[in-house]
Amino acid sequence: MDIYADTACPRLPGQERSALRIFNRQECRYLSSEAQSMAYCLLGSQSVSQDVTENAIQQAVTLGALSGAVIDAQTFEALFHAAALDPSFRLPFAPPLFMTPFSPWVC
Repeated sequence: MDIYADTACPRLPGQERSALRIFNRQECRYLSSEAQSMAYCLLGSQSVSQDVTENAIQQAVTLGALSGAVIDAQTFEALFHAAALDPSFRLPFAPPLFMTPFSPWVC
């Protein structure tokens, strides 16, 4: 299942964004621009739990920090699916990173 095939966020007629999430420094460092776009669109979706998406973002940043590599959209999508199937999903054997649970939102 492709959760987001395009980088443009589709909106329903009359659907406006009332808040904008700011990615923190670690998220910007370890998420590719395509993965950031996918996360942003998922956060704006009313059909996806924000907690599931935030968990996927945190796991992606953890994986990126452990591997020293930028996480691409395909890997982020896999992490999102894992988090959607099990909301308590965490990368096995990964030490917790000291991050704020959620990045700030601007209204």
